[in-house]
Amino acid sequence: MKRSTITATTGTALLLVLTACGGGPSEPAAPPATSADGTGSPTTAAPSPTATATATATAGGTAEPAEETDEPGEDVVYSTDAQNDPEWPSGGGDLLPVAVRAGAHEGFERVVLDFEGTGTPGWRVEYVDVAIEDPRGTEIDIDGDATLQVVATGVRIPEEDELDRVLPSGEVDVEETDAVEEVYVTGIFEGQNQAFIGLDSERPFRVFTLTDPSRLVVDIQTED
Repeated sequence: MKRSTITATTGTALLLVLTACGGGPSEPAAPPATSADGTGSPTTAAPSPTATATATATAGGTAEPAEETDEPGEDVVYSTDAQNDPEWPSGGGDLLPVAVRAGAHEGFERVVLDFEGTGTPGWRVEYVDVAIEDPRGTEIDIDGDATLQVVATGVRIPEEDELDRVLPSGEVDVEETDAVEEVYVTGIFEGQNQAFIGLDSERPFRVFTLTDPSRLVVDIQTED
């Protein structure tokens, strides 16, 4: 597992990327996808007392532990197939991504994207052969032998005085996991927030959202 950390994009660089997107979020440019196993609407579980959003952006640093153990509804199952929420693709929203957390639990490892704002993010998660950053089209070297792409929708462009709270682009080091070797966040573009999860192998995963605060949860199965 990598222990080194790559410096995150500065607030100024992030502002330049956001400015290039236009004045606000628009319909995501991703192609529509058919639902796969595990893409049904989850039953949102009540958050645990430890499930609070981290106010400080953590890209370029070490991920805080994902300690909550909330379980989704029975219709949310582990699969290696591409998964998306029932309303994918969706546009618009009031969410700001503020942190990434990762943790190991019995039978799975969990990666959590924390958001500030109202509502819950739309999402699509799938294995990709190569990690390609939107919108630049550049290839990113992700640790591990398998890569999950995570696209969250419903995010907005931050104001200048919010840049210190928004999760910037860059590598997020993980220390609490074995299967999860790296998380990399590319930033906000056209109402989407893209991230990649580097894994030791292609494992079944499940995806669901939680509220109070808003969170997107990706669980990677480590035991049958």
